[in-house]
Amino acid sequence: LDEKDNEEIIIDNCIFHHCVTLSKYENNKVITFTPPDGTFELMKYTITKNIQIPFHILAIYNPILEYSKNVEKKFSLKKLTTNNKSIYGEYKNTNKYEYSVTIKSNYKGNMHASDVLIKIPIYKFSENVQVKYKSIGKTEFNNIDSLVIWRIKKFLSSSEHNIKIHLTLENHNQIYSNMNNTQKVDDLSKVVLQVHKIKNMNTVKFLNTYKMPITLSFKIPMFTSSGMYIRYLKVFEKSNYKIIKWIKYLTESGIYQYK
Repeated sequence: LDEKDNEEIIIDNCIFHHCVTLSKYENNKVITFTPPDGTFELMKYTITKNIQIPFHILAIYNPILEYSKNVEKKFSLKKLTTNNKSIYGEYKNTNKYEYSVTIKSNYKGNMHASDVLIKIPIYKFSENVQVKYKSIGKTEFNNIDSLVIWRIKKFLSSSEHNIKIHLTLENHNQIYSNMNNTQKVDDLSKVVLQVHKIKNMNTVKFLNTYKMPITLSFKIPMFTSSGMYIRYLKVFEKSNYKIIKWIKYLTESGIYQYK
């Protein structure tokens, strides 16, 4: 086994197949074994420190504000002059929000992730959910589970992709009605309900604080998050028949969530 860039890798837990000669591994970190017939799992290990995370995600809600002209000075935020007349502009809260999700790959070189699937939960009491922009891939909205599903066939190394989702929050009366007719309500819904009770103050802050986790699934050939690689592979065969040796690395997502 080899450690990338000579960095120390601390293994928290390691389990070998019974065919491994443990004494040789303990002395020189070489795994020596007589393989059984068929496919088998040679080694399982757990690492919790100095892990290279393959993807970084930034997710943020922003309000969508509408600008309108208003002759009343009382609520104005901007003053314009047209034909020597003062016109005051006002930014209005429309209860509409943009959910922007940016994903950046942290692996380098010629590597790429394949079959990338991103599940983006949407606040349950939302209306008019639409994907307004995506830099790559295909999207669909699962109305039953309140999920935007984003599929990317090939995600290159050191690249970045973005999706923008527009949605409208229901007004507080609609939320109260839906709350009464819903047996199970997610924590985010309860939080936003409390926000509505104080006249929608800091709604976007609460949306960003209590976002539900984004889930990813993917495969990355020739990549290891641990940084551990096989230095060499030797096969000793008394019969001297031709042996084909090859090593393949594959990192799969398992349970991969961003909160």
